[in-house]
Amino acid sequence: MDVYNNNHEPKSSTNDHSHHLHQDHERNERPSETSHLSRTILMIHHTLQMPWHCQHWTIQQLLTTRSSPTKEAEVLLWEQNTKEQIQFVALAATLVAGVVGASVAWSATNEAHWLVLVLWYGSLVMSLYCVIIAFHLGILFSAYDIRPDRADRILDMLKQREKEEPRWRSQWVLNMPIALFSWSVISYLVGLALLVVRPLWKVGWERDSWIATGFLVYFVLSTSLYFIVGGTIHGRLLPDLAHQSGVTWP
Repeated sequence: MDVYNNNHEPKSSTNDHSHHLHQDHERNERPSETSHLSRTILMIHHTLQMPWHCQHWTIQQLLTTRSSPTKEAEVLLWEQNTKEQIQFVALAATLVAGVVGASVAWSATNEAHWLVLVLWYGSLVMSLYCVIIAFHLGILFSAYDIRPDRADRILDMLKQREKEEPRWRSQWVLNMPIALFSWSVISYLVGLALLVVRPLWKVGWERDSWIATGFLVYFVLSTSLYFIVGGTIHGRLLPDLAHQSGVTWP
């Protein structure tokens, strides 16, 4: 009986050791898989919030170089660029509102899913409010333009009261026209996708189904390119620029 136990104990020990090694290997792989997933989700989130992060970093750089001899020129250049961006977004939102209004009048919407019109009407509302808010921001910058010390006053508007960090509320207000415009375009595209691809499950394979399939190819390709560009900007280009400027990238 002792011989039998002695002959089998090494085998049992070897099996247990292999089992523990396998468990350790699985534990080592899980954090890596989880970290990759979390990084992917974070990158998608940052890509969707790209204007916010870019604006935050730019304001942070302005506040960091507040004592620079070229500070006033940098602030005024940022103000000019911001005003041009707001004007461009307001113009683009006006064009989107026209496209949405024309799309709602399509005869195809009579048989479309009700969610299509909800998304398109929502897109129209966000586009119009984007124009209104952009107009108000133009008035705000006009109030700063008449001040002889407007560079200092703009920096005071952008920073928190007790530390050299971007003020969340000011950044939120400045970013709102771009956010509304982006949401408006996304809302319109989702509604358009629902309208075009409906024949894939509504009717048999016919002409409209081929159109829906071709549309999906373009839609997926364009969406992929959007996330690739956004991921490259946020994951590579801006962090490199921040590192060269001595500013911490979020």
